[in-house]
Amino acid sequence: MAKRTVIWAILLLAIGAGDADARTWHVRKDGTGDFKVIQDAVDQAAAGDTIKIGPGRFEEKKPYTSYPPDKWTFDVYVAVGVADLTIIGSGADQTFIGPPSPIWQSPQQPKIICALSRVDRLVVEDISLENVANGIYRDQGGTLTVRRCTFRGCDAGVVTWSEQGTSVEDCLFLQMGDVGVTAYSPCTGLTVSRCRFADQFGVSTTRTKNVIVSDCQFQGGNVGCQLASYSTGVIRNCAFTGIANVAIVIATGSVADLRDNSVLGGNANLYARDTNTMVTGTGNVFAGGSYSSILVSNCNVTLHGNHVLHGMGPSVRLDTFLNPPIRTLDMTNNYWGATSADSIA
Repeated sequence: MAKRTVIWAILLLAIGAGDADARTWHVRKDGTGDFKVIQDAVDQAAAGDTIKIGPGRFEEKKPYTSYPPDKWTFDVYVAVGVADLTIIGSGADQTFIGPPSPIWQSPQQPKIICALSRVDRLVVEDISLENVANGIYRDQGGTLTVRRCTFRGCDAGVVTWSEQGTSVEDCLFLQMGDVGVTAYSPCTGLTVSRCRFADQFGVSTTRTKNVIVSDCQFQGGNVGCQLASYSTGVIRNCAFTGIANVAIVIATGSVADLRDNSVLGGNANLYARDTNTMVTGTGNVFAGGSYSSILVSNCNVTLHGNHVLHGMGPSVRLDTFLNPPIRTLDMTNNYWGATSADSIA
């Protein structure tokens, strides 16, 4: 019994020592912190450390070369190479990284925060990331968590390939040139929750598994949320208003479940297309599409318990069904804005 107690004591000491090694670095423009430049703090940090950034705009960037064998060089404001790092600002209304006006040099650069495959875990909180090609760029490898950040004037806000999980929570996306959050294979476990996307393409996925988009607001822009190229996921409790083209796109073999969303206006509220695409949904309100509220092309759709209301166009429009195979469209037990059988027909 005494020997077992000694072993447990040694283990607890080892765990405590690991926690004690983690350090918090402070970056302040006025020189009162450990560093004045964010990259200097990142270069000094070890796995498990936290970097806290004070108020002000941080515009220092430098060329960064990625790992071999696919080496490429681009400008980065914060290049993360440490395995486990947390970066926290003083608030998205106080800490700004990036220039005061857009400086996109190419589709690839510059990037504000870049984490490549050697990074196991990266957390970014309470920062505004502004006016560059990519706000946060997370390559294959570990996890990415983004909380309470504002992305403004970037071509893309969050770009991720992370196969171990990406979470974007309580963030604001404004004036994006292309898309707010975009994910590519082998990304899996993408969660976007309680975010607001204004006047741009909101969320786009390509071959991304286990996507959850929940409690988000999509206002304006060309497309709200798109799951494409064999992505799988759920879109739930989101509000889409004033989308110019299509609010929700499920395409190219993707499988999606839509629950309790409110979709108003646009050319089409929902566009489901291409062989092997499967869409299910309940509790949604589709209303006011100028071309059609629901547009289906060559795929399987099952919708029950929804409100499907026509605008200038029909409630449902079917387009381009190729045979074989036979597709299934089951839209029974929905409310169509009318009670008579003739009107529904």
